[in-house]
Amino acid sequence: MRRLLLAVLALWASQLLAGEKALTLERLFGEPPLDGTLPREVTWLPGAASFSFLEKSGAGKEARTTLVVEDAATGKREAVVADADLTAFGEGDAAVRPRLEGYQWSPDADALLLSGGGDLFVLDRATRKVRRLTATPAEEELARFSPDGRRVAFVRENDLVVLELASGKEARITTDGSPDRFNGKLDWVYTEEIAERGALGYAWSPDSRVLAYITLDDAKVPRFPHVDLLELHPTVAEQRYPDAGDPNPVATLSVASVSPDDSGAVTRSTVRWTGARAEYVPRFGWLPGGRDLWFEVLNRAQTRLELVRMDPAGTTMTTLLVEEDPAWVNLHDDLRFFGDGSFLWSSERGGWRHLYLYSAEGRLVRQLTTGSWEVTGVEAVDAQGGWVVYGSTEAGPLTRNLYRARLDGKAAPARITQGAGSHRVNVAPGGRFVIDSHSQPLRPAAMRLLDAQGRQLRVVAANEHPEIESYRTSAPEIVEVPGKTGATLYASVVKPIPFDPAKRYPAIVYVYGGPHSQSVQDAWVGRYGLLAQVLAGKGFVVFTIDGRGTTGRGRDFERALLKRLGKIELEDQLAGVEWLKGQPYVDGARIGIWGASYGGFMTLYAMTSAPEVFRAGVAIASVTDWRLYDSVYTERYLKLPSENPDGYRDSSPVNQADKLKGALLLIHGTADDNVHWHNTLMFADQLVKAGKPYELQLYGGATHRVLRRDQRLDEWARLVEFFERQLKP
Repeated sequence: MRRLLLAVLALWASQLLAGEKALTLERLFGEPPLDGTLPREVTWLPGAASFSFLEKSGAGKEARTTLVVEDAATGKREAVVADADLTAFGEGDAAVRPRLEGYQWSPDADALLLSGGGDLFVLDRATRKVRRLTATPAEEELARFSPDGRRVAFVRENDLVVLELASGKEARITTDGSPDRFNGKLDWVYTEEIAERGALGYAWSPDSRVLAYITLDDAKVPRFPHVDLLELHPTVAEQRYPDAGDPNPVATLSVASVSPDDSGAVTRSTVRWTGARAEYVPRFGWLPGGRDLWFEVLNRAQTRLELVRMDPAGTTMTTLLVEEDPAWVNLHDDLRFFGDGSFLWSSERGGWRHLYLYSAEGRLVRQLTTGSWEVTGVEAVDAQGGWVVYGSTEAGPLTRNLYRARLDGKAAPARITQGAGSHRVNVAPGGRFVIDSHSQPLRPAAMRLLDAQGRQLRVVAANEHPEIESYRTSAPEIVEVPGKTGATLYASVVKPIPFDPAKRYPAIVYVYGGPHSQSVQDAWVGRYGLLAQVLAGKGFVVFTIDGRGTTGRGRDFERALLKRLGKIELEDQLAGVEWLKGQPYVDGARIGIWGASYGGFMTLYAMTSAPEVFRAGVAIASVTDWRLYDSVYTERYLKLPSENPDGYRDSSPVNQADKLKGALLLIHGTADDNVHWHNTLMFADQLVKAGKPYELQLYGGATHRVLRRDQRLDEWARLVEFFERQLKP
């Protein structure tokens, strides 16, 4: 009797844990988020003894965002300012209010740099008073304090400007900015493919006396017209967008003196250097002490990268390191210079990305990490203590953990984060503290503060009982699928809710599949994973597999798709489908596929290259002809169209649209600046020529990721309805 009671209680508890409500698309896009609310924009203050974040409270008109500072050692919190307390400047429609989003601390942490309405503001931390720095019709963007805190640099109308805080005086460092010329700012293709979003195109010297900046000349880059057809009188905006094989922006690295004299005036002089042997200048900065610059140059084929040291006058240049790969060189942000000029670097030269220490002259001193796993990024360096803190896949390719290794190589690397799942970290400069956001597939992240050894100091945000717990869910099952080459492929299976093993269900394959992507992880599922839960609630099996070309599995696993996109990826997707059909609960005759962006390309490639396999597919924001996609991304994998015409032809679904057999829904936003919607239009035109039926949904004014809530909800509602109509009896 006792055992029976315990069994009943266990079943009851599991049902409570699984939740009672059915997850809907409407709730998916509602507020608050299903995965709870963690502090946002977490930033370490100068000195790394405390950190700040934005904390939201209330909802609707009562919503309030507060900037909070927390002492890392004691946990004491200070509410610095709330958005509702920030005064608007001006009146009526001309009123401008600073925003807390995107805040930046001054070097001594006594002030905050804010933006709003295209203008800049500075808030005094002690008095809470805000001063308006700019009031112009043009937008001031990419603003940063100088290291001494006396000035702010920013970009206005593609010119680099410096403002002295004490006097309010401005000096234009450049004067030739235009829609075709970007000074201190990255253009679209650099922002999308070469640097991180929001990356600067300039760098202050450590002594605040000099600015190094990049100029990108887009004069020869072709324009793509974006037509706004939602207005009574349509308007056209042009985007500078190089397709594969087109002229690229011409990069120039410059140096300008911005030293003020006693009157507060700013003098300037500029020395220019252009890399004749390099197509791209992907990274640059200052060495410690500010005497010299470093920069990287990359050839157009992206097979050779040079790390160069240069004096500010541009008279002496020394190549410190050359990285070469017959396929392509992946860019990274793992470079760290030390006070003596030696530096830390990561490379995939041995088949897996690992860390290497070099002398100031560019001589290899030692390899710091080794093994059949990847370093995913350098997070911090403690030069005085002799440590480097980095993320890696050493515990397995489906997880992300934090480790530290000695720079002298005298001890084995030590793991900092613990437990199953993945860890998204924010490491204090120097590595003394770690903010760890730890999650698992259906367990949203909680935020903890750790010390350098990984000991938990306290919970910053517990995120207890997020609302997802009140809904019926199906835990993703991670399975291993044998690939045709013998490699193990990792896949995720979400079973229907409720699940009856005696039934046979239709299945939907979600695919992305492109380079640098990884869809199967031991981490919070995200919005696409929540859509899988909605589909499971409708009686579908949802399947995802990471094949060759995706990240986390080493150099050769990713480079397998060189000069031919789609073919290798589809082989592994089909291996996954073969495994899926072997499961007794799957109806192999009712399999659909969907994806967005590269996943949209893969959906179309799969449905035209293996038309008998998939009964239905939804392709969103899809590349249909690789000649239409941007130069940097496409040429990295396919090289120039003139060098690889067969690869471009065979990789593009538009050339085999006549082979389509399954039902197809095409979706695209008409303002997509990443994958232009003429990709979908051209594919649809080929379907018409071949007499192939299809469905089409366009979203006016929507960009690459549909952001407007009503459009996003409609998009996913159409996806769900389409699969219910096409895959169910």
